[in-house]
Amino acid sequence: MPTWLLCHPPLLSAAVLRPLGRRLTAAGHRVAVPDLRATVEVAQGWWDAYTRAAAAGGPADVVLGYSGAGVVLPAVAAAVGARRVVWVDALVPVVRGATLPSAAVRTAVAGLARDGRIPPWPTWWGPDAMADLVPDPQLRAEITAEAPSLPLDLYDEEVPVPEVWPDADVTYVHLSPAYDRDAEEAARRGWTVVGDGAGLHTDVATDPARVVELLA
Repeated sequence: MPTWLLCHPPLLSAAVLRPLGRRLTAAGHRVAVPDLRATVEVAQGWWDAYTRAAAAGGPADVVLGYSGAGVVLPAVAAAVGARRVVWVDALVPVVRGATLPSAAVRTAVAGLARDGRIPPWPTWWGPDAMADLVPDPQLRAEITAEAPSLPLDLYDEEVPVPEVWPDADVTYVHLSPAYDRDAEEAARRGWTVVGDGAGLHTDVATDPARVVELLA
């Protein structure tokens, strides 16, 4: 069975991917879900620190990235020699060069920031939103407690795409309408796109069985 490396986004912790990791493990796969929060404590070169930390566990057959982890996924996949790369409701980086968050995203996070730091993602939506996004109270508490506060200038960093990365077997799992454009871009590039985008972004945590089914 293949070895999986699951990469969480900078705005969250490994908690959001642990349910998926447990599902894959139960299916007989070997799974690593590293905690990469320390790599985004400083903005400059965060993507390089993130890649090195993600690859510290050694080679992996499949690399899966969720949400904001999508921009650094090609670099991680190259670093671990992956045979398959999976985006799950994740940002699709530029084909070549470097990816910079859109002006709209940078404006939005700047409006949330206090003293140069962005508050934890679960606090962005008000006190009731997370209960709808993650109904299970234990899982919600874990995701909320572990979500980091990021430096605002993290969103000024351009994330380079390596010239060569293992792009022969790429899957895009489309969970929610928020990632319609990324799923469309994935399809334009000839990637395999699964899922109808009619669910919630947090389905990766709340319905990991469905994600595993889509990946199969």
